[in-house]
Amino acid sequence: MKNKYLFGLLYSIILTIIPFISSVLLKSKLIILILIICGILQIIVHFFYFLDFNLYLKYKWYFISLLFTLIIITILITGSIWIMCHMYKNLL
Repeated sequence: MKNKYLFGLLYSIILTIIPFISSVLLKSKLIILILIICGILQIIVHFFYFLDFNLYLKYKWYFISLLFTLIIITILITGSIWIMCHMYKNLL
């Protein structure tokens, strides 16, 4: 059990260090892609190593509640961006 948390910590540290090193070494738009990929991988590592997220059938409701939460967050973020863009266009 402790090995699982140590591997998760190790992966998290590595996925945190990679964008910092790439921002020092690279000076292009590739940094944004590396940052996005490391962020998505960081989310996956946290779900599986620290939050004990499993894809088994008996944990179906956890997955459904996670999907519902992600849908609500997506609606809030895209709605806020949409409102801000239209307010900006109307103020010009």
